[in-house]
Amino acid sequence: MKLTGKKLGCIALLAGLLAAPAVVGATQVTTTKITVDGTEISTPAALRHDRMLVPAILFDQLGAQVSWSEQYRSAVLRQDGLTLAFPVTRSYADYDWGRNQWQSEPLMAGAFLQGGRAFVPLAYTADKLGMTTTYDAKSGTVSLRTSKGNYKAQSIAGISRVVSASDEDMKWLYRITEAEAGGESYTGKVAVAASILNRVLDTTGYWPDTIKETIFHVTHYNGKSYYQYSPVLDKRIYDAVPSAETIRAVDEAMSGSDPSKGALVFYNPDKTDNQWVRSRPVTIVIGNHVFTE
Repeated sequence: MKLTGKKLGCIALLAGLLAAPAVVGATQVTTTKITVDGTEISTPAALRHDRMLVPAILFDQLGAQVSWSEQYRSAVLRQDGLTLAFPVTRSYADYDWGRNQWQSEPLMAGAFLQGGRAFVPLAYTADKLGMTTTYDAKSGTVSLRTSKGNYKAQSIAGISRVVSASDEDMKWLYRITEAEAGGESYTGKVAVAASILNRVLDTTGYWPDTIKETIFHVTHYNGKSYYQYSPVLDKRIYDAVPSAETIRAVDEAMSGSDPSKGALVFYNPDKTDNQWVRSRPVTIVIGNHVFTE
């Protein structure tokens, strides 16, 4: 497997955990607690062949760069010259130390996708990234020690989603948020994602009731087609590669955060002369976007 020189697309590696445990094949995903540098955190986790697997995004918080290769269907982690790739549904990992000399190692429990997240083996990944894990059989707890030993707790616990979402829904929500707000602040990104979710949650029946359908919604009036989001019209959405910040922002919106203050519409006043959106009551202005009811 050679990833060098390839553009690695990034999709949803982090999304809220559904209220009920989810099953992937024979694997159950539940919320568990692990200790990182002495700090207890909650995280979605699964057990396969007595190996614990956690969302790859956990290691983003521990200093690694986490992305997704759609071409190779792999979660990809980079740190200190190491590139580590986990092809989902495969019982091996690939790694390279920057010399384009890829090696493969077998895994007792391979990576898998669930709910828009890639799960990777905790102990193996930590070891490759220079961290250590220990298991306390008496308490049944797992501890992870980073090389710097100064982890600051951030919640990656699965929070109930405000909107039901499939993997496909999440993929497009991440892409549209990046395409619309890639240059905006973190709060601006959360607000854009939240406004899309507000349409899904709207009870008037005017908007579709799934994320993907809402993003690609086209209305027709007097023989003209009106796209709801310009990146869909000009096809920028298909080339959008979500950043780690966009991923976190969308996840925050999925957990219920809404800096748009209930907005259903947003626009950049420098880029649109659409009188319909300009006539709607403004809820808030964040960066270059005006959010409206």
